[in-house]
Order: sequence, then C-alpha cells, then structure tokens
Amino acid sequence: MVVLVLVLVVSASAGLGASLAIRRWPHADPALSATEALGEDLGSHRRSRRFLRSRMDPSTATGLALTVALAALVLTGVIVGVLAWMVRRDVGLVDLDHVIEVWADENATTFSDAVLGAITHLGDTATILGVGIVISVYGLWRWRKPAIPLFVTTVVLGQVLISNTIKATIDRARPELRPRAIFTGTSFPSGHTTAAAATYLAVALVLGIGSSPRVRAALGGAAVSVAVAVGCTRVLLGVHWFSDVVAGLVIGWSWFGICAVAFGGRLLRFGAPAEAAIKPSSPGASVRETVPAERRGRGSP
Repeated sequence: MVVLVLVLVVSASAGLGASLAIRRWPHADPALSATEALGEDLGSHRRSRRFLRSRMDPSTATGLALTVALAALVLTGVIVGVLAWMVRRDVGLVDLDHVIEVWADENATTFSDAVLGAITHLGDTATILGVGIVISVYGLWRWRKPAIPLFVTTVVLGQVLISNTIKATIDRARPELRPRAIFTGTSFPSGHTTAAAATYLAVALVLGIGSSPRVRAALGGAAVSVAVAVGCTRVLLGVHWFSDVVAGLVIGWSWFGICAVAFGGRLLRFGAPAEAAIKPSSPGASVRETVPAERRGRGSP
C-alpha cells in the first residue's frame, strides 16, 4: 500500500505545482526591455542590434519564443547527456537508481503491481496513438484547424523517434530485481514516460483552446500529474531505472514545448504571432475572441 500512496503523493504534488506555476506565470515579457538595454550598449553596431531584436522581440513567432525553445533544447541535450554519462560510468544518479529499485522490490505486493500495471498502460504505444487520434479528431471538429492533427502527430511521432534513437545509442540494460516483469528492449530513456509527458500536455493544450487561464492551468497540471504517475509506475514495477524516467520526462516535456512554439502556442496556427499566442484570455472572455476570423466569417457566433 505504501507504494501506491507514494505514487499518489508524488504525482499529485507534481500536478499541483505545475498548475500553480502555469496559473501564475507572468504575462509581461521582459525581453523587449532587455533588448533595448543591450542595444544602447552596442551603440552603432546596427547589425547586432537588429539580430538581438529579431531574436528577442515578443511579437514574432520566430523571435523570443523560438529562441527560448532552442535554448531549452540545448539544455535538454545537456541534461540527457549528463544522465547518459552517469549511466555509462555507473556513477552519480545511478547509485540512487539501485537504492530505489531495492526499495520497490521489498515493498511490492500483488495488489500494488496490479494497480501500477493499470496506470502504466496510459503510456503504452496503443494508448498514446488512440489518445492522439481522438484529440486530433476532436480538435479538427471543434475548431476547424487542420494544424491540430498535424501538431498532435508531430508531438507523438517526434517523441517516439527521439526516444528510440537515444535507446539504440545508449543501449542500457533494464533492472533485473523483478524477473516477473517481462519487458524487452533497452532501458534509457523510459519510452512510456516520454510518450506520456509529451502527449498529455498536447492534449491539455488542445482542450484548453478558448478556455480561461484557470482551466488551462488545471489541464496542464493534470497532464503533468499523469506523466509523473506513469513514470513512477515504470520504476516501481521494476522495468526502468529512476534515471530512465527522469530523462523521459525531460525529453517529453521539452519536445512538446518546441512543437507548441512552432505551432503558435494555444492558437495552434503555424507561424502565428507569439504575442497573440501567449496573450491570456480573461476568465470572462468569449470563445469568439479565440476563433479565427475566417471561421467567424462563416457564421460562427
């Protein structure tokens, strides 16, 4: 029972923390003032000033948001690289991997394994593909945006490609304390966790179109909670190491972020202005404000 309580506490805490962070994320963008300050210091270096403005101007999709996304991609690569180095050298976080695996083995019960097994299916390939298809159809029907299926497809297929490429490169063996858990393939990173992290945030973004900031924060928190819960099950079932799950979360969330930026944030229109994509809707805002003009012209209320 202690295993299930741990999963509940960890996943709920992660979801609540994410929801609060999303809800209170500052809407003001300090990038423009930072650009101006740098521009003054650069003086007559006009080319440098133009470059900085184009990279940091919050009104363009190819400016600040894309630059931040690329920086996040580099940071993700560094984190995953460090984890991979630890795995190769059998140091650092790998020591914690073994401690957690031993604890999970000692506290496992038939009932806890059954519950964890049910939760872990949320990250199965079949489940993820089914969820992706359903949310794509819903988004296309509800908002008449062809970019929504393309966005979801990019998120789902992209994370699979990234995860499997890293798996083949690192080729890490799975834990062996739980021989009754029969799984094939390499261990690093956790594919279930990567898929859950990327896909459920994509679902939250699509469902949150036209919603208030509070609703979008709740959806984002729920998506994070599900991903963390799936990650916990992978470790506690003895089919992945803790570091595999950490890498899976980092990769999945980072990939989702890059795709969301590329598709214009919650507007999900490729190349949409970043200023419009991140502009918050007031709780009382009408859905009309979020519907594309071309659709309103066809008689939408």
